Amino acid sequence: MQKTNNLQAANELRVAYQIKRHLNGSLGEIGADQLERLRAGREQALTKQKKGSVLAVAGGGSLGFDFGWAGQVVPLLVLLIGLLTMNYWQQNRYTEEVADIDAQMLADELPPSAYLDRGFDSWLKDRRN
Repeated sequence: MQKTNNLQAANELRVAYQIKRHLNGSLGEIGADQLERLRAGREQALTKQKKGSVLAVAGGGSLGFDFGWAGQVVPLLVLLIGLLTMNYWQQNRYTEEVADIDAQMLADELPPSAYLDRGFDSWLKDRRN
């Protein structure tokens, strides 16, 4: 893994040097007014970067806000609260279903012991016909 990272870094460095050499080689073809615009743009970008108004790319950097330890703990707490809420909701739903089945069994014409009787299946078949 380390060897792959080293090769990738070496390739990136080689490409960067090639781009630099190509840009420096064509520097004489740029007019004075274009050079001035490039210089002004570079200074403006550096000023914005120093102020911290440059947004980071996805996956790295920050937006200039530092939440410290709260930036790591708060998302974990939100996740934990969400998981506990889902668990409570599932358990509550299961309890309601079991209570509903119990209420239906107790309100039925048959006593609960009839469901345990071996002849119950035959009684059901006779009743359907």
